Amino acid sequence: MEAPGALREPRPRQRSRDPADGEERGPPKRRRTEEDQEGAVFREVVGFSPDPLPVRYYDKDTTTPISFYLSSVEELLAWTPDVEDGFNVAAGPVQGRRPPLSSQRPRTLLCHDMMGGYLDDKFVQGSAAPSAYVFYHWQYIDIFVYFSHHMVTVPPVAWTNAAHRHGVCVLGTFITEWKPGGQQCEAFLAGDDRAYQAVADQLVLMAQFLRFDGWLVNIENSLSSAAVGNMPRFLQYLTAQLHRQVPGGLVLWYDSVVTSGQLKWQDELNERNRVFFDSCDGIFTNYNWGEEHLERMRGQAGERLADIYVGVDVFGRGNVVGGRFDTNKSLELIRKHGLSAALFAPGWVYECLEKAEFFQNQDRFWGLLAPYLPTHSICCLPFVTSFCPGMGTRRVRYGQEEAVGPWYHPGAQEPQPLFGERRLEEDPRGWVRTQLCLADAWNGGGSLLIRGAIPPEVQQVAVRLFSLQVPLPPRIFLSLVYKLEGTAKVRVALELTTGDEGSCDVGGISTLSADTSTRHSPRPLRVPPPKLARWTARCGQQLAGGWVQRCYELSMRRCLLGDLFMSFTRPPGSQDEESFVCRLGEIQVVGAHGLQSPLPRVQGVSVSQTCWRRAAPEGAEPQPGLRLSCTLRWSCPLSLVRCFRIHCGRGTDGGPSGGAPPAPERPTFLGLAFVNQYRVVDLAVAEAEPGREARVEFLVEPDPREGLLVPRAQWGRAAVLYSLRSP
Repeated sequence: MEAPGALREPRPRQRSRDPADGEERGPPKRRRTEEDQEGAVFREVVGFSPDPLPVRYYDKDTTTPISFYLSSVEELLAWTPDVEDGFNVAAGPVQGRRPPLSSQRPRTLLCHDMMGGYLDDKFVQGSAAPSAYVFYHWQYIDIFVYFSHHMVTVPPVAWTNAAHRHGVCVLGTFITEWKPGGQQCEAFLAGDDRAYQAVADQLVLMAQFLRFDGWLVNIENSLSSAAVGNMPRFLQYLTAQLHRQVPGGLVLWYDSVVTSGQLKWQDELNERNRVFFDSCDGIFTNYNWGEEHLERMRGQAGERLADIYVGVDVFGRGNVVGGRFDTNKSLELIRKHGLSAALFAPGWVYECLEKAEFFQNQDRFWGLLAPYLPTHSICCLPFVTSFCPGMGTRRVRYGQEEAVGPWYHPGAQEPQPLFGERRLEEDPRGWVRTQLCLADAWNGGGSLLIRGAIPPEVQQVAVRLFSLQVPLPPRIFLSLVYKLEGTAKVRVALELTTGDEGSCDVGGISTLSADTSTRHSPRPLRVPPPKLARWTARCGQQLAGGWVQRCYELSMRRCLLGDLFMSFTRPPGSQDEESFVCRLGEIQVVGAHGLQSPLPRVQGVSVSQTCWRRAAPEGAEPQPGLRLSCTLRWSCPLSLVRCFRIHCGRGTDGGPSGGAPPAPERPTFLGLAFVNQYRVVDLAVAEAEPGREARVEFLVEPDPREGLLVPRAQWGRAAVLYSLRSP
């Protein structure tokens, strides 16, 4: 077995010869012939018999990359990291957060179970789904579990990327069920140690290589005495190996089998299942509990109270305290006893209610739970968000439409704020409400809509958007992109808090009193240093789509950045109630060092795994043309980028072989990549004329973590020159 993290090159495939013409069947050979000003150049002879791609990793109809699962112990033991797995590798580890997951504060686990799993979320590069489930209340969540009834449920990488961006760890599910599941368990648990250790090693390798954080183990079938006797040892070995190989990794046990081997849900931690709890990082209980179960568990838990995740079925099935819009009743009892909570299938708001009212229902559901859900804080810079929810009715780049039509890509979700409505304690007529909105965007598919009212005798209302705990460098820069809608005249400002520490020194900033911290209004940045010119290029300007950008500079010493607020102040001379609607497009908080370091450069773009087909006729007359699918790979440190933006430029005729390429057109946006590879799918290209070459070029634009625009000279480029096979 290769070392963890190593990629294995694809096995060479046999090529067959056609005895009639002496040529090889299968795709024609591709060769990288030269490099020009546009980067690497690859030459192709068009053929229509492509190499088959493995169906586990690619949609059989379109060849687009998909997330995968495994259905048996045999498949698990046979899995080894391959180049095809690269599409399913998360962009990075879970972001740092405060408090850390290891703290003993009660936690919140979200177990995503929806219609068997692997729906539109399985498409690694997103889909054109007009309506799909998206989750965006991440600051309340500590652990995300992707659940399905496949034996080895690997979390789709889009979910892992979104969760990690918010400081939430992600677990897959290892599940066996009913008689077939019992047979699988006997195969690896009833024998000697080597059998269950081999299974555990593979589960650890998958989590380590694909960069998710562990497993929920769910055994929903009875076990023989030999198998149930080995189960604690299996859990202990799996947990120890995972902790060794995956920093912050977790193994949780679902309340199902008891020590006798019977499948008998307990709805609590007790002596019949405690041995499994003691062998891993925690237990996820079944859902049919009452308060007496919670009281008993307080005595059973000892110092591990937070490691008991009390199950709550949001669908409200069975004898439960509360589900659906009464789920808060269950949460209230769980928190009363200091226990963690596991919310199962919160997608109920999407599955069972009106799709057109999804955002309103989602906000209502989580708003009811919010009093019982402590938030965690982001603790690293740079902090950049456009509030994009990972879906939209179109794609927008810097206020200008980039592509039309619906799209869905959970992995493209930007950091999300706290949602809900806040009313002023001193005057309830003053209020501010935040919600996602797809109607307009500055960057991505949506923006944050903030509505509110400032009552008479009140000068300002403010809303907390993000909870942060970031040790600040001596100098930071902040940017805010927003627009007021309608006739609102309020003044808009970005405010922040610093920790209430006597040593914190804020230079040149006026202060406002608050309960436990000091709130500061940064001064606008007027004359930026030359090295910040690219970052400040749009500062203080009216931008496309009516957006406005404001930039700020802040000097601090020995300070901890706390919360980010948006404040709204009544205009001078106003005495009446002031209502406002503000759309927030982007917030950036960047350390000065990050804006002075080199921009990322993409190198070594290659083109492989090409697939050609003729374009389907449109209407009565056939339209000439081809469809090209291929895989792009390149080199660039992932730690420097948020993602890569993939574009193409097309030349309709490359002229005779060896001639100069045509001038490139304005590039067309194709999609986003979060690793160093991207699958181009069914790209329409012109058909080359006999004896002539046509050209298509691909461009890979890095999107830096600081949110800067990278000059085209540092994009990666590769061109494909293609011609028809000689008759």
